Amino acid sequence: MEWDKIWAINKNVLDPVVPRYTAISKDTACKLIVENGPEPLEARSAPLHQKNESVGTKSVIYARDLYIERDDAAEIKEGDKVTLMKWGNVTVHKKESHDNGNFTLYGKIDENDKDFKKTRKITWIAAVPEHTVELVLVELDHLINKAKVEENDDVKDLVNKNSRIEYFAYAEASVKGLQKGAMFQFERRGFYLVDSVAFGGKKMTCIFIPDGKSKAMSAVSHAIDAKEQAKGKGGAEGGNKKQKEQKVDADGNVVLSKAEAKKQAKKAAKKDGKKSDGPVDIAKLKAEAAERKKQKEQAA
Repeated sequence: MEWDKIWAINKNVLDPVVPRYTAISKDTACKLIVENGPEPLEARSAPLHQKNESVGTKSVIYARDLYIERDDAAEIKEGDKVTLMKWGNVTVHKKESHDNGNFTLYGKIDENDKDFKKTRKITWIAAVPEHTVELVLVELDHLINKAKVEENDDVKDLVNKNSRIEYFAYAEASVKGLQKGAMFQFERRGFYLVDSVAFGGKKMTCIFIPDGKSKAMSAVSHAIDAKEQAKGKGGAEGGNKKQKEQKVDADGNVVLSKAEAKKQAKKAAKKDGKKSDGPVDIAKLKAEAAERKKQKEQAA
């Protein structure tokens, strides 16, 4: 069984009950300036789970300066209307590109605009240091770099020497209340486990929990390809599928199993407009195959 079947259980168990937060990758964080956003800052209460009130609430900071994902910013053009999740629609009228590949966008929000049907939905957090926390996100890859180990493979050559990938992210400050072992979701990014809390100058560390999907949860990219994580290294190209090898006898004739012979007999009978419900004469099939081969050789 491939891992994706097992990891799918993670989503089924976690999705209905874990709280939701937001995090933006630090190195690729882009600025969105909401020119008519609240100044000074404004705190609003929001549910930790849209469909489960028992999970509780959190405080969300609304500001003029926001962080958004570069994967989102790259797709936004001047004049586009995008939806800031749990806030409203912003029309972007200016976009600046920077040498590091990031962007700065400028726009205005219209909280009375409730038409969210055809807009790009993006996550965001206030770009305010005292209301964010920097943490470490960890993604774990497969320990070997091949989906199926063959008999002649040397396992030492298959070891994935880069199976743990770490990178920094900004998250809303409310994640500070999470304890070691807590599980939650960063929206549009996936499920995570708190591996360690901030202590002695060390940052909180959160490990990504696979959900079995061969596609990422959203346009927000991960360090490890979702398809390879779900199917195994090379599994995306069918590395785990068994290849059927044909057996041949000393004369080069294909040796058919009973099931294969019966299948071929049914195909032949169907082609002749007949039904083949009786027993299969394997010897007869082999003789016919040999005769066809002989005729081809004589014709050549």
